[in-house]
Amino acid sequence: MMTCRVLKHACRDGMFALLKRNLKYSCQCSSRNPLGIDMIPDKWNHILFPNSSETVVDKEQLDNCVRRILSTLGSSAESDLKANLLGKSNDFTEETISDNKSRFDSIADAVAEKFPSLEGSNLDEHFKIIAQRYGDTYKKLLEKFSKFPLPPINQSWIFQPGWTKYGFQGEHPIAVDYPDDDTLILDVEVCVNAGKHPTIAVALSDTAWYSWCSKRLFNLRYHYTNKVDLDDLIPLGRKADDPERIIIGHNVGFDRTFVKEEYFLKSSRLRFWDTMSMHIAVCGLAGDQRVLFMAARKGNRTKASEEALEHTENSTKASNVLGFQNWKWLDVTSTNSLLEVHRFHCPNSELFVDKELRDLFLVGTMSDIREHFQSLMTYCATDVAATFEVFSILMDQFWQRFPHPVTFVGMLEMGTSYLPTNAKWQHYMTASDKTQRTFQNQVGALLQEKARQACNLLYNDRYKDDPWLWNENWDVGKEPKRITTFKRKTTETVSEYAKRVWDESMKKQNRKSMNRRLPAWYRNLLQNNVQLERWDEVEVFNVFPEISNNENAINLSAQMRLAFKLLRVHWNGYPLYFSDAYGWGYLVPGRTSNLSQFQEEQPGRYIVEENVVFPYKSVEAFVMLRRGKIDQPVVYGSVTDGREVELRAMQWLDKGIHIDSTVQEYFFQRNQLTSMPEGTFSADRPENVNGIGPLNERVNLPGVWFYKLPHKDSPMSSVFNPLGKCMIPYIQNGDLQSDDPDNLRLITAFNSMCSYWKNNRDRIVPQMVVSLTCIQDACEIAPDDEISVILPRVVCVGTVTRRSVEPTWMTVSNPEPDRIGSELRGLIIAPNGYRFVGADVDSQELWIAALFSDSYGVKIHGSTPISWILLKGDKSKGTDQHSLTAKEMGVSRSQAKILNYGRIYGAGRPFATRLLKTFLPTLSDEHVKKMARKLYRKTKGSAVYLRELTEKGRTAVKLLKNEHNVDVMLYDGNFIKESDIGELLSVGNFEEEDVVSSKVRLWAGGSESDLFNALEKIARSPQPRTPILGCRISRALEPEVVNEDVRYLTKEDDMYRTALALQYTNLLTRAFFSFKTGLKSLPSSVAFFSKIDIDHVLRKEVDVDCITPSNPFGLTACYNIPFGESYSIEDIIKKAAHGFLKH
Repeated sequence: MMTCRVLKHACRDGMFALLKRNLKYSCQCSSRNPLGIDMIPDKWNHILFPNSSETVVDKEQLDNCVRRILSTLGSSAESDLKANLLGKSNDFTEETISDNKSRFDSIADAVAEKFPSLEGSNLDEHFKIIAQRYGDTYKKLLEKFSKFPLPPINQSWIFQPGWTKYGFQGEHPIAVDYPDDDTLILDVEVCVNAGKHPTIAVALSDTAWYSWCSKRLFNLRYHYTNKVDLDDLIPLGRKADDPERIIIGHNVGFDRTFVKEEYFLKSSRLRFWDTMSMHIAVCGLAGDQRVLFMAARKGNRTKASEEALEHTENSTKASNVLGFQNWKWLDVTSTNSLLEVHRFHCPNSELFVDKELRDLFLVGTMSDIREHFQSLMTYCATDVAATFEVFSILMDQFWQRFPHPVTFVGMLEMGTSYLPTNAKWQHYMTASDKTQRTFQNQVGALLQEKARQACNLLYNDRYKDDPWLWNENWDVGKEPKRITTFKRKTTETVSEYAKRVWDESMKKQNRKSMNRRLPAWYRNLLQNNVQLERWDEVEVFNVFPEISNNENAINLSAQMRLAFKLLRVHWNGYPLYFSDAYGWGYLVPGRTSNLSQFQEEQPGRYIVEENVVFPYKSVEAFVMLRRGKIDQPVVYGSVTDGREVELRAMQWLDKGIHIDSTVQEYFFQRNQLTSMPEGTFSADRPENVNGIGPLNERVNLPGVWFYKLPHKDSPMSSVFNPLGKCMIPYIQNGDLQSDDPDNLRLITAFNSMCSYWKNNRDRIVPQMVVSLTCIQDACEIAPDDEISVILPRVVCVGTVTRRSVEPTWMTVSNPEPDRIGSELRGLIIAPNGYRFVGADVDSQELWIAALFSDSYGVKIHGSTPISWILLKGDKSKGTDQHSLTAKEMGVSRSQAKILNYGRIYGAGRPFATRLLKTFLPTLSDEHVKKMARKLYRKTKGSAVYLRELTEKGRTAVKLLKNEHNVDVMLYDGNFIKESDIGELLSVGNFEEEDVVSSKVRLWAGGSESDLFNALEKIARSPQPRTPILGCRISRALEPEVVNEDVRYLTKEDDMYRTALALQYTNLLTRAFFSFKTGLKSLPSSVAFFSKIDIDHVLRKEVDVDCITPSNPFGLTACYNIPFGESYSIEDIIKKAAHGFLKH
């Protein structure tokens, strides 16, 4: 061991010597920086970072960087660093220099010659100028509109279809085709019971009020339909010169979906501005804050609020170090509804927003809307006025907190989402529904057959000996004795009357026969529309009748408790039993201590309540058949302490007996679970059963002990669905089985296949799909083409991190072969003559995190462990961050990715612990907690609490160094440990407050410590702002109180130039981030997208055929959609006029 350490240090010392030579070489070989990171060619660097001098870093700083990388990443980084610092030989020959050339040398000249010139003297000015050129007109329109005084609300509305204009000067209302103003506030209301069409709308400009009425409301002949045509939508017009116009609304993404012109394929300069997004950005609530805010308002505490409070209190402990005043946020925020936002921002407003009228749109009919037309139009206008007041208040605050024009333009562009499809959309929904019904019918047929067989247990009361169905209601009903009279109708003939009397009498006779033959639990499952055949002809021993061709004759699904009894499900040979107190568990026979408490009906059967008999001997016989033995009670004392239970569990583990992790936790924490009801844990138990129990007090059945099924969350959590996601591993490993194991596996597989469509159908089917075939000229499509359009209802700032939110399309998953309907992305289809051009952004969050980390230190790419591993790691070799985390934690790479991103986004150890418990359910909670601690110690590091130096403190540090030759360790250049304060006080007549000020927390020793230090440095500032665009965070998060998938729809003639523009944009954006964080260079690995996809559909990868149970033949065979194509930057340069963006 000693020898290994010596060699290791010798190797590192050798590398530091080599690093010195590499510094000399770096000026000659500009394609790599001193740490061996490949950089973009010099020609590009001069274009992107003009007049920027090379960052000068002394050798000591670089030595420290290498030491930290090596100490954190170990031998893999050591070999790579050695290779990069040395090259292929110890001397820098011509061969070495040629090997170190950039991968982009082949296109360096083409890009340098044809790359667009920067607008301004640097990247910051470039982005500002372009954003201002695009957004200034919209900004001026908003600023002008925010200053005009709110006019009185119009009180009388004209009931006529289309738009009506009401001037402010009392002019007579006139019908108009559409409002011709450049700025409007719009509010749209929909009568839910009449379909998806807009019903009424009100708009306000600086010259007039406008009302719009649907022709469906005006004309009585229209009936309910979910189909929406363009003629049903609200026209806002499109002028010949297409000037900039802007629509303001609260959650305006909803209102936009009812605007006719937004469905046109040809884009316009009409944009939408959302006051809800403004509110969320300025003073919105984070997730835990929302729970606590609602709990504080209602004055109650729920489980969710308790968890949120615990998380917030943990954050408070750290925040107090930074001087936060954590509970002021309750006074500077509100929830997001217009009512609450208006009440918060405009407390002195004279407007009264009556939300009770809104219920008419939710539960009323078109007749109700007509009847209350005037009051509902005034309600809609009041919403418009409230939106205007909120907008006027927030406008100045928004510019102050988000001054960069790119933020404004980005929000405008996020409101232009457009998803084309065609008639295949209806086929997709039909196929998904049909496939799900097919699987459900197969499960239903299996369960119905089991139910039919179970009905035969009525014969000779055999149900009393069934270990599962003994406690169902087996009563056969009795028809009440009443005389039914039949009166002849005046319109009936004698023969018709006689036939009706006969038919009704036979139905009554059949019902009597059914009640005599079927148990109550089965009768409760019968559908009302079941037509029964002649019951009087059914054989005596066949108690189940024929049912006429109805697959859904009984209402029985795999989610019902009865299903598990019919399937005869057991846990390792013990029959399942449901307890109202504990959920599903299993019965272990062999208990003799409580038999005397029950009356024995006959040998082996005990009466547990009136007319309910427990079949103890049958349970025992089943367990004997399955396990070959019956468990015996423990023979030692009546009271067992937790230590004895713990020792017993340890003995089982030593013998190699498998114990589930949840059960282990139950054993080891049992003596500490004081919150459980008294008497929960009993000394009366079997000797060798390793489960959660026995729980004898609340489940006291003769001759058996009750044990709970293990739940992934904790021993105290109950399982209420044995087919739930957390139970699937137990079904797969055979712990949970049915009498026929294939049945349970089949149902589990079918449930898994149906889960995606079941969970997402209610969001997918109601999508408003509008056909454009009736306006071919405006859409620029051929007459025989079919195109439909979906407008996603995007909230451009849906979270306090300013992330866009949309319930369906921004969370859509990739197709899976075992998930019905998961081919959804493939149904967004470009019209003929168009293509989707886009790319997946490669690890953008990790790169930004790495950039912040590098900016915190010596400002060289790759100078911190997180940055170096991101830029040098290789997924194919298993050396990227996700692969290393996966290896360290023993999980898959995709699971490691969730762990890493969660940590980067600020999730703490409890989050990692829960994830690891989910990923590794067989490990104990204590083991998982240790793994999470190890992961965070290695990545985030350990917290070090320091004091910030004052000016006198910095002087004292210099005095110690110069006059006393004492080095005081500085952190981040301006912080010292508490223990070093005494040294500073010794050099002068100083008090503690003279040399140090506030206490701060820094992170040290982890691969991501610099990242979190950089982020917390921003958070410590009086007005925290993002380092790139200077955006303030929500007031609710201040101290006093990016999507990964990009797709553009473009004409086929322009698809390669669009792809090139997307690559150039990525290069500029990455360089802009580097520039704003003080790094005047860019690694080559992040300069361009690895591939640009050009495709006919919106799928994630161009060669995925989207094969699923509902699309078994794929997009190619079923929808005749060919695969797409992927192009590297080199390919695109060749195809796009050799690098020119213009024709």
